[in-house]
Amino acid sequence: MDMETLRRLVDPELYEHLDNLLEMCNTPYAVENGIELVSANKESVWMKKTVTPQDLNSNGVVHGATIFGLMDQTFAVICNMDVRTVGLSCNIIYHRPCFGSVIEAEAKIINRSRSLMTVDVYLWSEGKLISTAACIGFITERPKR
Repeated sequence: MDMETLRRLVDPELYEHLDNLLEMCNTPYAVENGIELVSANKESVWMKKTVTPQDLNSNGVVHGATIFGLMDQTFAVICNMDVRTVGLSCNIIYHRPCFGSVIEAEAKIINRSRSLMTVDVYLWSEGKLISTAACIGFITERPKR
């Protein structure tokens, strides 16, 4: 992703953090797995992935690792917009099998303290909620003021 494309997907209130967002959207994991930013604002981040044959498990449904990978990347982007954060934990629940050709995840910050960020992540495909996750990140660097 280039800066011009990113600017079109991000709310203007985040323009001061475009460098961080660009870095997070262009991580090797995201690029190699086709994970793309859909939109971002201070409250939520949306990302998507087109499912490939390599993303299917032995039952012909989207592999749990593929689902978690998109959810974790979306969690990472929202947590690293204005500070450096590392994941501490993630509790994921798979509600139903995923047969869709595109999966989308939304991350929302639920709480933020000086050192921890709690984020809920939701993953949908074809209008159905596939999985949810409660994630906690540890803030390693304070925001610049």
